[in-house]
Amino acid sequence: MSELLTQSRPYAEAIFEIAKEENALDLLVSDLTLVAISMQEVEVKRLIDSPDISQKIKAETFAKLFEGEISNKVLNFVLVLGQANRLKLLKSVLDNFKNLVALEKNEKNIVISSSYALDSEQVEKIKEAMQKRTGSIINASTDIDKSLIGGIKISYDDQVIDLSLKNKLEALKAQLRN
Repeated sequence: MSELLTQSRPYAEAIFEIAKEENALDLLVSDLTLVAISMQEVEVKRLIDSPDISQKIKAETFAKLFEGEISNKVLNFVLVLGQANRLKLLKSVLDNFKNLVALEKNEKNIVISSSYALDSEQVEKIKEAMQKRTGSIINASTDIDKSLIGGIKISYDDQVIDLSLKNKLEALKAQLRN
């Protein structure tokens, strides 16, 4: 995972600088998200993973899927990634790019994991608490992780706040062993 982040960082920084110069941060986040989501499609994965097709043709074919739907900057960026055999890094580039945008806007992207789906009121309360804690605007996404048993786990930047039942049981188990 960290290797992907390291490989994708220069690409994310490059597209970030372009987006910042053109005051198009939100547009490029949206366009890159659309492209990254499409990479989950079976046919697209088959194209990208095919050893029988040159990188240039893969990139051009992949980019044609988005003509007229995304900005030319992102379209050209996808071509550059494809020709460098880096299309598989796109999700990681997007994650790095979103972090750079959040830093620029004094925002934090957090992931709230729980063993069940949270309602919007619960998410808002967590966002408010995190905003007080960090002093930043909070963008939250949720994730269901049945292994947590109960409670929540909040991940942002390089930090994790683990308020899960699983974590509490592990701590109790460690205390009983000592």
